[in-house]
Amino acid sequence: MGHWRWGGRVKRTGQWAMGNGQWGRWTHRTLWVKYFFRIAIVTLVLLANILALPIMAQTGAQPMAQKADVVIDGRVLFQLRSIEDISAEERAVFANQALWQVIDNADQQPTPAPIRVRTRERDGLVTLRANGRHLLTVTSGDLMAGVLPEERAELWAEILQVALDRAQKERQPDYQRKMAWVSVGVVAIALLSWVLLYNIRRWLWRRQTRKGRLPMWILPSLLGARFLVWLAAGIYVCELFPVARSIRYRIFQFLERTFTDPLFDIDGQGYSLVSLFNVVLLTLALWIGVRVVTSAVKSRFLQAAIPDRGVQDAIATLMQAILTGIGLFLILQVLGIDLSALAILASVLGVGLGFGLQNIANNVVSGWMMIFERSIQVGDFINLGDLAGTVESIGVRSTEIRTLDRVSIIVPNAQLLENKVINWSHGHPVSQLHLPMGVAYNSDIRQVHTTVMEVARAHPSVLQYPQPRLRFLGFGDSALNFDVLVWIRDPRLQFDIKSDLYYMLEANFRRHNIEIPFPQRDLNIRSPQWDTTIWAQQRSQAGTPAALGKEEKQPQGLKTSDLLADVRDFSSLLQNQQRLQDALLERLVKQMRSEDGLNIQNRRFRLTVYPNCFTGSEAVTWLAKTQNATREAAVRIGQALVEQGIFHHVTDEHPFKDEYLFYRFYEDEP
Repeated sequence: MGHWRWGGRVKRTGQWAMGNGQWGRWTHRTLWVKYFFRIAIVTLVLLANILALPIMAQTGAQPMAQKADVVIDGRVLFQLRSIEDISAEERAVFANQALWQVIDNADQQPTPAPIRVRTRERDGLVTLRANGRHLLTVTSGDLMAGVLPEERAELWAEILQVALDRAQKERQPDYQRKMAWVSVGVVAIALLSWVLLYNIRRWLWRRQTRKGRLPMWILPSLLGARFLVWLAAGIYVCELFPVARSIRYRIFQFLERTFTDPLFDIDGQGYSLVSLFNVVLLTLALWIGVRVVTSAVKSRFLQAAIPDRGVQDAIATLMQAILTGIGLFLILQVLGIDLSALAILASVLGVGLGFGLQNIANNVVSGWMMIFERSIQVGDFINLGDLAGTVESIGVRSTEIRTLDRVSIIVPNAQLLENKVINWSHGHPVSQLHLPMGVAYNSDIRQVHTTVMEVARAHPSVLQYPQPRLRFLGFGDSALNFDVLVWIRDPRLQFDIKSDLYYMLEANFRRHNIEIPFPQRDLNIRSPQWDTTIWAQQRSQAGTPAALGKEEKQPQGLKTSDLLADVRDFSSLLQNQQRLQDALLERLVKQMRSEDGLNIQNRRFRLTVYPNCFTGSEAVTWLAKTQNATREAAVRIGQALVEQGIFHHVTDEHPFKDEYLFYRFYEDEP
């Protein structure tokens, strides 16, 4: 068969093709967006952990570094440290109560009197007093290097004076009425902003429903912005009123103590909820980072060096496990967790959880055995009990199988090792089909054999070597039983091929007047009054079953196209080929070679450069996207194009496959 020459040659500059098209650019851009999104998540998680390290250091520190806040109306002024017999918390509680009493006494007077803060030195100690009431004593623990107690006392006195004057002002009725109007304005602005964001999100949602061209991050961002509007308004309003600020401060203090107080100690170091949350965030960042690295290595290096998808997945899975183990070890070291102490805890937990997790451990070990043994690989067509489908992925714990109904089924790995599995693709994918059938006893066996062989040789998916055979099974109750044996190249098409062959057999049997029997029973009637002579005459006139009817002429010189015409209306395989040959060929080839078509470029595999080619997996993705087909149907379309001489494997060693294999148009041959 001659080669097709279709369309013009794609112009190229250097090694790279100019006809990459929008499809190639879109796919490349989408991959980079996914990688950038994952890297951004990892970066944010790491920044959050870096910011949380000071809190973790405080939670694991000794009591000597404890501090407590001196607060007026929810505003933190400064911090006090503990001394020999008094903790920082006790000193702060005493100072805060004294300040509250001073403010309350000043407000209860008919005319609010100003509050004056003074420093006093007695017996070598510097104290702070407000309206004659003792507030606190400046100690050596409150000082920094090179700062005298008097200087620290003067600084704190100025801070307290400003805060007390502000507290008295905020308790005036005029101020509170003014802030109430400000709060109403803030709430109104927040409400308008919320309504505006709601309408924008609704309009974008409708546009996405109609056109479907909206980035996926816009709608969630608008939803988060609506929440942030009310959060910002609430925080601002709380800042306006002393009581609201005090309540907010107490709530934050409660939450801070809840998350930062140690829950348990390991080797003398306390760990709080913040510590545990930090471990979870770092582990999440590690998991995302490892997936990004393994995906990049698999797509950039493994696919170019190793064509077998099973080996690629095995190496990627092993790499992911090693990087995860090293990352967890480093995380525990950075957080200061003693691994020897964890070994004892792990042994205790291992004994307790061993019985409950033994099934999971069994599946994990089975997954590793399958990956290295390679008895079942990605892309294999298998039968597991009543389940038949293609292996899509082999994970550490489970395997995904895609059935012929396009349903994904998750199967634990242990079931694939413990049960009997039929792997149609293992070793060599060529397999044999059995089609049981029966014909009537009055049929000519030689004619039956000829009729069946015509059908077997006519179907394009049936291999001619090994040759089809018709096996005589024996004499049944109502029929002569046969078994049609044919060989096929792709086991995933066995059910469609069986259907086609049965359709063709039924049509060809009718053409040659071969009867397909059904169960029959002979009824013998005995009567002494029946004249056997008359019955014999009637039987001779009617004739025997072999002589019924006149002998019809048997059709001679049947063509393959005549046999295929009988089943073309019922066969999904033949309909795809007919549509492709009659309608899609010219348009499809032009579309594949256009600017919006395949990414045709020079590609390197190991030390060899193959010019002007594309990969099978990219072509399947493009065909599935542009022709609205499944990946299996896209593979059939590609194989039909190979059989039509449109393109071929660069070394002519493979048919068209959904793998990282290089194909080239005959028009682009160098």
